[in-house]
Amino acid sequence: MTSASLTTPEAVSVSLTINGAHHALMLDPRTTLLDLLREHLDLTGTKKGCDQGQCGACTVLIDGRRFNSCLTFAVMYDGAQITTIEGLAAKGALHPLQRPRARCIRCSRRSSTMMRSSAATARRGKFARRQG
Repeated sequence: MTSASLTTPEAVSVSLTINGAHHALMLDPRTTLLDLLREHLDLTGTKKGCDQGQCGACTVLIDGRRFNSCLTFAVMYDGAQITTIEGLAAKGALHPLQRPRARCIRCSRRSSTMMRSSAATARRGKFARRQG
């Protein structure tokens, strides 16, 4: 019978652009993208909900596509562009998807997920304009 010792993985270098700002970081490779955003960068708009990827509270855009940040290791996206709910606003002005919900406290947790998902869909040109 052999004995395996438990060791902490060495920190790895990760370079990410988050909401337009470049970040060069040394991280434990087990750090989720959600924990990086909330605990290391203090971007708390992305929420920790179920921690299983089902509720969508942790949704972020990675290179314009939706991902559950609670299921994603930060090191997997070295060099990627990440947009959180804070990054949807431009130059202090709310994104058009944020404006109607800005005063609605009741839907704050789900709204940020819906806005990021809608923004990703709109960027891919999936919304059709209503005619008539």
